[in-house]
Amino acid sequence: MKIGYWLGDLSIHNGGIAPYSWRLLEILLSQSKFQELNILVLCSAELEKNCLDLINKYQAKAKPYLIPYKSSFIGIAISQLANLLSQLLVKLNISNQGVKYIDPLFLWFASLDIDLLHVPYQVPPYYNLPYPLTVTMHDVQELHYPEFFTPQERVWRAEHYWKSLEKSSAIIVSFNHVKQDLIKYFRLDDNKIHISPLPYQKMYLQPPTSEEQLIYQNKYAKWDSFLLYPAQTWQHKNHLSLIKAVEYIKENFGRLIHILCTGKKNSRFFPVIENYLEKSDVADQIHFLDIVPETELYWLYKNCSLVVIPTLYEAGCLPLLEAMSLETPVICSSVTSIPEIIDDSRFIFNPLDINQIANLILQMLDNSELRTDNIVNSGKRISELHQIDSAAELIKVYQKVLSP
Repeated sequence: MKIGYWLGDLSIHNGGIAPYSWRLLEILLSQSKFQELNILVLCSAELEKNCLDLINKYQAKAKPYLIPYKSSFIGIAISQLANLLSQLLVKLNISNQGVKYIDPLFLWFASLDIDLLHVPYQVPPYYNLPYPLTVTMHDVQELHYPEFFTPQERVWRAEHYWKSLEKSSAIIVSFNHVKQDLIKYFRLDDNKIHISPLPYQKMYLQPPTSEEQLIYQNKYAKWDSFLLYPAQTWQHKNHLSLIKAVEYIKENFGRLIHILCTGKKNSRFFPVIENYLEKSDVADQIHFLDIVPETELYWLYKNCSLVVIPTLYEAGCLPLLEAMSLETPVICSSVTSIPEIIDDSRFIFNPLDINQIANLILQMLDNSELRTDNIVNSGKRISELHQIDSAAELIKVYQKVLSP
């Protein structure tokens, strides 16, 4: 099979989709020699070296292929005009089949020697393909929390998510709750949606060098202990509940808990958090670090007292998996796929119950036996998750699409 894998220009600023896409690519590359799989990685010039490093690591049957039209304004303009013409012909009940041959994007995609294109996120860059399309749908959060999105965002998602679902030959999801949402809200055929588990074996962070460790130790020396929450400040990440739990602990127990929050300070909701902290007496205990290097995040996991994940919605949870893999005590909210991952009710909480969050934080800090149980449970779960052959499940989907 010749698989096109679209990376585009993914970066850490894209949130969890970026590590998912890279880890999924890695697990495919690791199996390419054994599965008769040839992978063409479609990426921007900025990502070419990282792609080559990964390909060489596994001596994979693969090569990066640079996306030429990313910087071609003329090509994009012609493509948009061709798309508008195509839509007009459809409305006039006239065949639009010939229009694609004046579209430079179609001609570029048609020139690729592949059997199928997999885009590991919800909205592909292009739909009028000469071969089957597979997309990964991560979530439809806007249908559960519409208040977290503007009307324009909801309209955009409704249009483009539906177009992705309609145009795809197969849809990949990581968890059953996402599949059930797609069936419920979009009335999709059950057979079109495939649960392909996260690439658990490749969920890792790069450890710091000895020199970097010294730098980080000095940087964070002012805090004897701290809690960690790695998440971009989207509203559904629920930073405010964690801040309120710290307030509750200070007011009722007189204890000062410091929270370090990594991840992009999202311009949409971070101002709301800032405004709240201006009126809070724990403002000097909450520290937003923004995006940190991977090695620094590794150090923070290994040196924090506890990871707390109070998110309201998650389709998989990389911070949870990272904490569990690094044997760091972790507690998390009782929503979507998170309880399934940690698989122990002692370590989950209602993300809207401030008292419950606060009390579980204190238990985890003060009860050494519970902390040990948490780490043992994480090791057991990670071992079980590593037994899942994510690559095999994904390749089955490709095979089904190409040999229906």
